Amino acid sequence: MNRSQRRLQRQVMTQHNVDQTQRCVMLKHNLHAWLRISRVAFWGMICTGFFGCGASGEKLTAVVGKVTVDGAPLTTGSVTFHPDSQKGNSTPHIPVGLLDGQGSYKLISATKEGAPLGWYKVTVSAQEPIDPKNPYAPPKHLISPKFSDTSTSGLEVEVVASPPAGAYDFTLAK
Repeated sequence: MNRSQRRLQRQVMTQHNVDQTQRCVMLKHNLHAWLRISRVAFWGMICTGFFGCGASGEKLTAVVGKVTVDGAPLTTGSVTFHPDSQKGNSTPHIPVGLLDGQGSYKLISATKEGAPLGWYKVTVSAQEPIDPKNPYAPPKHLISPKFSDTSTSGLEVEVVASPPAGAYDFTLAK
């Protein structure tokens, strides 16, 4: 190997060492950034657990009800209470309940049971399960799609502190 080849080899090796050093510095920097982010996420979860992210201090009232269609319980789907700002309900939460086999539901706001007091527009959605043989087919509604939209459902209710029995039951027609 002559002198110019050795010089070229030294330059390549030096450049390789610089590249390795830069990569190590970058990896170290990325690791520190990831650790900072994970610490923030960890403490965020801890604080959420202690202080809750539920209804931001709003008092929640238990809301349970039943949905029937033509006299029979609706055994699948969901019930959603949308705050009615026109009637003074400014809560940021949208309580949702899943229907069980008897057509009953229990509302949950964020992660806590219940709903803040106030007026709500209500939607009910129920569809057949997706056909695995044809997953792109449009869903088949078990009830009229009008009940899935606040502007067409015609369902509204006021959540109160001491509701009478059946106050949150809904009777729908197919």
